[in-house]
Amino acid sequence: MAMISDSNLERYSRQILVPGVELEGQVALGEAHVIVVGCGGLGVPAALYLGAAGIGTLTLIDDDRVELSNLPRQPLFRVSDIGRLKSEVLCEHLLANQPSATIRCLAQRLEPHNASALLEGADVVVDATDNRPTRLLIDRVTHGTSTPWVMGAATRLSGQIIAFDAARAWGCYHCLVVDPESESFGNCADLGIVGSAVASVALQQVTDVIKLLTGCGAVPWGQCRVFDDATNERYSLQLQKRSGCTNCG
Repeated sequence: MAMISDSNLERYSRQILVPGVELEGQVALGEAHVIVVGCGGLGVPAALYLGAAGIGTLTLIDDDRVELSNLPRQPLFRVSDIGRLKSEVLCEHLLANQPSATIRCLAQRLEPHNASALLEGADVVVDATDNRPTRLLIDRVTHGTSTPWVMGAATRLSGQIIAFDAARAWGCYHCLVVDPESESFGNCADLGIVGSAVASVALQQVTDVIKLLTGCGAVPWGQCRVFDDATNERYSLQLQKRSGCTNCG
């Protein structure tokens, strides 16, 4: 097993105490490469907690710039950051807190022509986007490389999280989306969003990633976990492979 420095032993001492994490799991986190697609309401808390957990290599993909309307749900950003690239601001913060980490900032939009190159080498991909076409693209590329990914979505006071395994044994995002060409159900720009709801989704995504990389808990593969804090409802639906799926069928 790779060695861990004395300073990191102190830094991660509470996390190392968790059964299933321990020294071996902390080393695994330090050797992992996680790609976060999107540096907004989901991407900011996801990247912050992944970095704080000790992920050794983080790649941030986003070409958006900070806007005033982002600040209530992306509290890392300040008024003085308006107009700056979100990925660059987030990268600076992560490196200030963990200088030994490798943080890759890619100020690009994930598109069909560059997705394979941008997502290359990931141990797991975190979807922090807000649109269906990009999720479908992530699903196709990661299925081709047998890479697990964790989807997240939030509007108003509700959210949903799904973890897709490398082999897609429980189906893929295409299985869920019967008509990929149809319009999405809306995003926060259309329906509104409360910042705490989107943060709740992101933190569950991070927990799934940590469990995957360390083995400290069971990842609920293929389960669509849904919550609505307006009504205090929680439920989970198990996905299944769809016969004739154009991606994993």
